[in-house]
Amino acid sequence: MSAATAADALPAALQALHRWAASERLGTSTILTQARIDAFAGATGDHNWIHVDPSRAQAQLPGGRTIAHGFLLLALTVEDDVAALAGFPGIAHVLNYGLNQVRFLAPVASGSEVRVRSQLVSLQARQPGQWLLTQRKEVQHVADGQLALVAEQLSLIVIST
Repeated sequence: MSAATAADALPAALQALHRWAASERLGTSTILTQARIDAFAGATGDHNWIHVDPSRAQAQLPGGRTIAHGFLLLALTVEDDVAALAGFPGIAHVLNYGLNQVRFLAPVASGSEVRVRSQLVSLQARQPGQWLLTQRKEVQHVADGQLALVAEQLSLIVIST
C-alpha cells in the first residue's frame, strides 16, 4: 500500500496531521543560555556543577563552558509540535505517551544554538478514536550539524467524537 493510499485510508481528522508529520520538519533554532539551563536545574533539582557553575566549568571542563542537561534537550523536542498538533481540526487531545530509544550523543555547551529535526515513523490505530503517533526526533548543533540527541517520541492522538 502506498503512502498516499495509507493516508487516504485514515479518518478525516488524521489526514492533515499525517501529511504534516510525514514531511521532515526542521524546527526553529534555540540558543541554550545559562539562564535557561539554570531554570531547568531549578525545575528538576539537578544542580550538578557541570550544568550550573560557569567558573568551575571554565577551569575543569573541556571547552570551558557548562553543559545543558540531557533532559532539557529532550524537552526541546516537544516545543514545535505542541501548537501544531493541537491545531488540527478533529483532534480532541494530544497526550505524551512516552519515548523509545533515547540516546544522548554529544554535550551541548551553554550559549550553543540547537534545533530539532522531526520525522514520522508511524501512525497506528490503538483503540477506536485513539492513534499512536511515533516520530523520530534529533537535536542537532546548528553550527556543524552534530547530533546531540536522538529519540523516538510517542504521542497519543484522540479524535473528537
